[in-house]
Formats: sequence, structure tokens, C-alpha cells
Amino acid sequence: WLDLTDMMKPEESNFSNYVRGLAMVDNKYYAVPWDLGPCALYYRKDIFKEAGVDPSTIKTYDDYIAAGKKIVTKTGGKTKLIGFDYSGSTSTDMPAVFFSQLGGQYYNKNGKVQLNSDAMVKAVDLCKKMINAGVAVNLPNEWNDRISAATNDQIASIPYAVWYAGTLQAISDQKGKWGIMPLPAFTVGGNTQANEGGSALAISSQTKNAELAKAFVKFALMSSEGNKINFETSKLFTSYQKSYKDPEYTATDDYFGISIGSTFAKLSTNIPTVDFGPHFTDVNNALKTGIGNALLKKQDTKAVLKEASDTAQKAIDNE
Repeated sequence: WLDLTDMMKPEESNFSNYVRGLAMVDNKYYAVPWDLGPCALYYRKDIFKEAGVDPSTIKTYDDYIAAGKKIVTKTGGKTKLIGFDYSGSTSTDMPAVFFSQLGGQYYNKNGKVQLNSDAMVKAVDLCKKMINAGVAVNLPNEWNDRISAATNDQIASIPYAVWYAGTLQAISDQKGKWGIMPLPAFTVGGNTQANEGGSALAISSQTKNAELAKAFVKFALMSSEGNKINFETSKLFTSYQKSYKDPEYTATDDYFGISIGSTFAKLSTNIPTVDFGPHFTDVNNALKTGIGNALLKKQDTKAVLKEASDTAQKAIDNE
């Protein structure tokens, strides 16, 4: 890939530590961060209110689960608090959000896979706790099933990234019913920021039009005009912090009744950094199996995540 350090160095202060680290190898930049996925809790204001749940009282995940029990009781079990794929086969996003929030790392200091870290165990066990409390619903085909569940009032909240706002907006008859608040913390006063998703643009070192390609990347990702297009067309939340002051980011959204840009800008200031490494496909494939064994098969979380770590490391060593 083309070395883009000359582009990024003058702009470093306009990107968070989280995204800068993902674009850098050996102190050189080989990509420019595109969008970021800061997370929040989307929640149904009407369902929470009818169940007597005041969202401002939800400070921790224990509070969140307690609120879920009220909602399940009030709706006669029709509406659960949250939904995700218990098998992990179609998505690991929910444990990943919680893992990010805890500042988890996929590798130890020696570069070896550590899916059985305290952070990952806590993240998966939180999902297990929600299942055991009766506030979660299994979504075997997570992306499509979540949309159906949200549409049919089967889930009352979704801890997810900024880009999911566009998906909820497609449920037009729920306009004004969804609120957005910070994620609950694992402990009182704990971190409430996390990231899920995001992307970057890189340029092939073989290109014959390096300067033209760099000019396009600079316009698309490091200009108000380019980021306006990204945000308005697909709710891609830019990593370029200068744009957070632009009208598109400060304007009130008709569907949610708040400024999506300003809300998530405040939730992207302290996202823990993470290293996905060059073999994340192997790591995530093993993680999917571990999550399924823990949540669907109800096996011991630490044991199955240790097995997942060994499987991923073996796959990496054999490449």
C-alpha cells in the first residue's frame, strides 16, 4: 500500500487515537480513516414509558436488565429488551460492542490470540446474563431478524453504532419513538463509549495515478463537502473531527428529534483503542464458535473462549 504519512501527519490532531492506530503500521500511515462507529443505546421511548422505566435511571447494565424485566412483564412477554444471534454465526456484534467498551484486546503483549481475556469473558457473560434473565430474544439471522424485531415491537432497545440510525429511520411509522442515550456502564461511573465498525481508504502502491488518488481521498474524507455527502447519503459518521462542527452534524434530525451528529460526536471522545491485527478473520471465526458454545449450548464461557483462542492461534501459525 502507498505510504500516506505526508497526508495524515498535518491532520493527525483531527482524528482520534482510536482510528489513527488502525491506519498506522510502524509509525507510518497506509490508510486514511473514513467512518467511525461510536455506539449508543437506541431505545423505544414509548415502550419504556408504558413500562414505567425512566431511561435516565439506567446507569449500569444491571439497571438495564432490571428495566428489561419490567418491559417483559408489562408487555406480557411480547417485547424483549434486546436481541442478538446466540450462535454467533451471523454476527458477533453484541459481544464486540461490550468488549470494545471494556477496552478489550484480541492479542496479548506477545502477539498471541487471547479470546479468553477478562474483557471478552465479561462481554460474553453479559449476553448470557441477559438471556438467563429472560430479557433477550435469539435472532438467528441477526441483521434481518433485528430489523423485523424492531419493526414488530419485539425489542425495545438496541446497543449499536451510529450507522444503525439510518436503518431505524427506514421504519417510518416509528418516527419520534426512538431515543438515543449513552451505553450503560459495567460499573457505576465506568466507561460508556465503544466502537463497532468503521472503515478506511488505502491506495495501492502500484497505482499510476498516486497524486490523483490522494486528492480524491483528501476530498472524500478530509473536507466538509466530502463528509457532507457521506453523512447525508448513508449516515457514515466521519472520523474527521473538524466536520463535527458542520451544519450536517449539528442539525436536528427529524426522525429522532435530536442532532445525531452532535450526540455521537460526544460519544466518540474516549473510545478505547484496539488492535485487530492482520489475521482477524481467523480470530473472528474462532470467536463465533466460542460465542455459540457459550450462549446457545450454555457451556462454560472461560473454557470455550480458551478453546477458541487455541483454534485461532493454530490457524494463524499454519498460514
